[in-house]
Amino acid sequence: MDGIDLIAKLEESLQNDLGDWGRTKYLIKRIQKKQEIFQSDKKYLDRVLESLQIKTQQIILESKRQIQTYQEPVFTGNLVKCNYCETEIELDQKAIRKNNFWFHKECFEKIDYRKNPVQTENIQVMHPKKSLTYYAPQKYVTQSKTKPSQIIFTISLLALLITLIYLHFDLMLTIITGIFGISIFVILYNSDIVNMSRKSKYSKNSESLTKTGIPGFESYLSNGLKKKSTILISGPPGSGKTTFGLQFLYSGAKDFDEPGVYITMSQNIDEVKNDCKSFGWDFDDLISKDKILMIDARPFKIQDQSVERDDSLYRGEQIPFEHLTKLLLSSIKRVEAKRVVIDSVTILAMQYSDKFYMRQGLQGMIQALENYEVTSLIISEYSENNGIPLEWFVTSGIIQLRHTRKEDTMERTIQVTKMRGIKHSEQIHPFEIGVDGLHIFEL
Repeated sequence: MDGIDLIAKLEESLQNDLGDWGRTKYLIKRIQKKQEIFQSDKKYLDRVLESLQIKTQQIILESKRQIQTYQEPVFTGNLVKCNYCETEIELDQKAIRKNNFWFHKECFEKIDYRKNPVQTENIQVMHPKKSLTYYAPQKYVTQSKTKPSQIIFTISLLALLITLIYLHFDLMLTIITGIFGISIFVILYNSDIVNMSRKSKYSKNSESLTKTGIPGFESYLSNGLKKKSTILISGPPGSGKTTFGLQFLYSGAKDFDEPGVYITMSQNIDEVKNDCKSFGWDFDDLISKDKILMIDARPFKIQDQSVERDDSLYRGEQIPFEHLTKLLLSSIKRVEAKRVVIDSVTILAMQYSDKFYMRQGLQGMIQALENYEVTSLIISEYSENNGIPLEWFVTSGIIQLRHTRKEDTMERTIQVTKMRGIKHSEQIHPFEIGVDGLHIFEL
């Protein structure tokens, strides 16, 4: 493949949100300039091109599916209520989200908007039985004509004037000049300073992040994960995936007052809680306070020396994601959860022979979780020898954990390979699992 074709492929990968945007742009520039590409970048290019090939194949497959006979949607359960008609919005219905309120598309078109462009945006909803008014967050759209540099220059000039008067004249004249100068400054720039302060406050409020509570991770990832997002924790067996998820839940419930739900598909709940005690995490106490809900959703359970299938979750083998989603949503409501950990989605994926239905079910589950405004971690088993798993393409972020041999020892590392809307380091950082859980080291 020549340089032109390679650039075209990389541009196509950016359009499909594959790989890291910044790194891909960097490689495109190097290829255009015919500069040498390092070995690590070559491996990254191979992964991106492979992902693009899989994406293209999936698009072709989905197109073929659409031509076939109509299939019932994976989800039939209702998830969100319309704030206009107060009836529930089904997954196959078109919906619009406005200022954290959900509406049917046809209901949204009936809403009468009355906007104040300076202070607030009021949405008047004329209900058949009652009238409701929703107040959106304030948006300060008035723009200051004064640049911050002008304000800084004026302050500097005023300070210089006061200093010169103090050095050449008496103290009283200095005080009078200072009071007079500050008064004029406040009169001239009062509105600008207020608007700048409001904009800064609004910007901070709009940047909502979820703290993981894992030492060293916040500085590594712009102080946290994006709220209401779904993040994939991927890695081979023994890399620390389950520990990462449990520490995320425990810290959320204990330190940030954010209840959580843990769903296991591979391990007994009692075994999980006993493992947590080795880190000093008392999950039983949090469970008793309705801060944590732990659910055993394993498809296979050992009973009386025999292996039995648990049909409570997997009844109707073609749509196990539907049952899991309903279980998740009811659990979130029960404890008013803000965090969810699913351990692991690989077990669930084994129920599907068709990747199309697997992706459809996974996307539906992620949409439902985000509608319920929770931050979710989905654990996935991954080996670099097996290719890129399908779940990598449907989540908001990917955190890779590795456990590799280094000389005579084993080294654990972490890398954020994808994180939409969040600035993050692309470096591979070492970490350890100590007596109190994960701790990520600075390079």
